[in-house]
Amino acid sequence: VTGSSTGFGRAVTEYVLEKGDIVVATLRKPEVIADLSAKYDSSKLLVLKLDVKNPEEIKSVFAKVKETFGRLDVVYNNAGYAILVEAEATPDNMARDMFEVNFWGLVNVTKEALRFFREENEPGVGGWILMASSMSGISGLPAMTYYSASKFAVEGFSEALSKELKPEWNIKIGIIAFGNFKTNVVQALIDLNLPSLPAY
Repeated sequence: VTGSSTGFGRAVTEYVLEKGDIVVATLRKPEVIADLSAKYDSSKLLVLKLDVKNPEEIKSVFAKVKETFGRLDVVYNNAGYAILVEAEATPDNMARDMFEVNFWGLVNVTKEALRFFREENEPGVGGWILMASSMSGISGLPAMTYYSASKFAVEGFSEALSKELKPEWNIKIGIIAFGNFKTNVVQALIDLNLPSLPAY
């Protein structure tokens, strides 16, 4: 699970653990889920530092999974964030950084997951790669222009990728397009407090 500190990442991590399964929780600040680390044995929960913008960290995480558990069944590409302001008012550097996380981070994790499922798991075992998308990746939302664009990119990448994979690999791609849910995303948007252009 990428981005397992808050929101859906945290919720999925907790749910899977409660079901008795194993979770590899990755996030930029592992101390954020220290409560879960204290509650669950290391045989059930492996917490690893990961910035999805860092390809070397991604490779290191997958290597640690192989070393610890020997196999991997599901990768949940959850890491991402949004910016709430009109396209004209969004600083270029912020829009580009969001794409680095929401799209390119997801792509980099996915590419390593594909290699792992094909080469590290037993032949034919494969695995699932789940992509966190959004209703704004299906129908663009005003004041979330670049976020919508990043999720449209996720949708297109995932759909095309699913058609490239050989059936014998048994690697499956799933897209979860979330609607409105109560997570920390809204508060994070408020905290950014980006000013609108007067024209709007």
